[in-house]
Amino acid sequence: MTESYFTENQKMYISNFPKWNFDECYRIQEILHDKGYFMNCVLRVGCDRKYHDAWQVEREDVPRLVEQLFRQRLVVEVQAEGHGKASINFVYDYHADTIISAVKRFWRNKK
Repeated sequence: MTESYFTENQKMYISNFPKWNFDECYRIQEILHDKGYFMNCVLRVGCDRKYHDAWQVEREDVPRLVEQLFRQRLVVEVQAEGHGKASINFVYDYHADTIISAVKRFWRNKK
C-alpha cells in the first residue's frame, strides 16, 4: 500500500489495435440501447497503463450497470469523465462474445 497511483501521463500507452471489432461493439451498443442504456464503446487506459475496451455511459446509469455486471461476475474499473459521463473499463480483456451474452441478461433501465 505504499506505492502511489499512476499519474495520467504515466498511464499513456499506444494501442496497436482495438480488441473488440466494430461489429461486436455495434451489437453490444444495440442491445444496451434496446434496454434503455445509452452508451458508446471506446478504449480507455486502465490502472495498469494499458488500453482496454470500455463503455462510455451516463453517470446516473453507472450503479445499475455495475450491479448488472457484478451479477454476471465481470470485473470492471469505473472512471469519471466530463459532462455527466463515466467509463466502465473491462480491464480483464473479456472476449466480446462474453460481454454480448452478459448484456442480453441485463434488466431494462427504469428511468
